[in-house]
Amino acid sequence: MNSQGTDIMRKIAAFFLGLGLIAAAFAGLALAIVVGVLSAILVLTARLTGRWQPAMARTTDTGHRTDKQKPHDFKVSNDGRGTIIDM
Repeated sequence: MNSQGTDIMRKIAAFFLGLGLIAAAFAGLALAIVVGVLSAILVLTARLTGRWQPAMARTTDTGHRTDKQKPHDFKVSNDGRGTIIDM
């Protein structure tokens, strides 16, 4: 009778483990659907609002001088041992 009792317990455990695996599979499928729908909404919103392209980064220096207008007041040279900057 002891062997028959353990056999019943194994069947019950296998049943509940199977239910758990099925529940985990459905949870993964639901998560994949939610992520897919959210990403589709995000892409659609970005397309409709015109914000598909990211904004370009700009420097904080908005001066009028460019490098061609005024020469540098320092000299940069490399002698093979390292870079030398004469100011």
